[in-house]
Amino acid sequence: MSDSDGSCAVHTFHVFSSLFQCIRKKFCSLTWDAASFLGDSLRGIGSKFMSSSEVLTSCSDCPTVFLDAETLISCGLLERLKFNVLELQEYLDTYNHKSEAAQLWLANCKASFPGTMGDTVITNQPGDLEEKQLELCQRLYKLHFQLLLLFQSYYKLIGQIHVVNSVPELLNMSKELNDLRDNLKEASALIAVEPLKDEFSSHGLTVTSSEIAVQTMLECLKNRDLITALRQIRDCRTIWPNDIFGSNVEDEVQTLLNLYFRHQTLGQTGTFALLGSNHDLSEISSKLMELNGEIQDMIQKAQSYRVISTYFPDTSTSL
Repeated sequence: MSDSDGSCAVHTFHVFSSLFQCIRKKFCSLTWDAASFLGDSLRGIGSKFMSSSEVLTSCSDCPTVFLDAETLISCGLLERLKFNVLELQEYLDTYNHKSEAAQLWLANCKASFPGTMGDTVITNQPGDLEEKQLELCQRLYKLHFQLLLLFQSYYKLIGQIHVVNSVPELLNMSKELNDLRDNLKEASALIAVEPLKDEFSSHGLTVTSSEIAVQTMLECLKNRDLITALRQIRDCRTIWPNDIFGSNVEDEVQTLLNLYFRHQTLGQTGTFALLGSNHDLSEISSKLMELNGEIQDMIQKAQSYRVISTYFPDTSTSL
């Protein structure tokens, strides 16, 4: 954490926003896969895991912040941001570890019971299956709970930055960037239903460097020729992979917003923008907390029933 001038810290939100997209995709895929394996067993706990996954899916964007390093320092936010980032990194490392543990156990379950499909089981050892399913639920629950902690940590980080709203000397570009983001999303949706065209060729543009490409995109953004800007950044990612234009796995809208903000504030300080709603993040965190509590309760009940059926195999109580 030797970032004394804030030049690295200002990119925290952009990095996490991109990371969030990746986490969400993998998390939902793993949850769906595990829920399919569980089927209707264990009192339908798989559907509860799916509900938790759907809450995350409903959050298409992660709230993010744009501001310059000087503003970060002048508002006394740099050290607090560093502390929150360390906490966020710790939660992220633990999340990755638990994600790997859940994936490995699910693979183990599938290998042990290849005939399992939902609640239809081709095996002579149903007790072993239940034991493995319970362990899968435990690992999946820990993963979902760790995601909740990660969300809450980022929510706290965003909350720290909201103090800039109360500084009248600062220029607030939030409305401008939120409007631009919404318009870019609409343009992206239009591209999705149209044949992809090479806008560089159709407009007769000659791009000889990434710097010229950036200027071309910025002109498109200023003139609200957003479809062209989106197509150009896709081409630039092919020509200059992992450069200033980012990679294909990164959100192109977020990258364009970042380029636009950096250009608009070039050579000046005291500007910020808050994208997305902090309230939305808080609401999602609350929903995840509620679902995690329900999942934990269901797992505990399933474990209790298993203990009863183990010691009293003739009991009428069953899963």
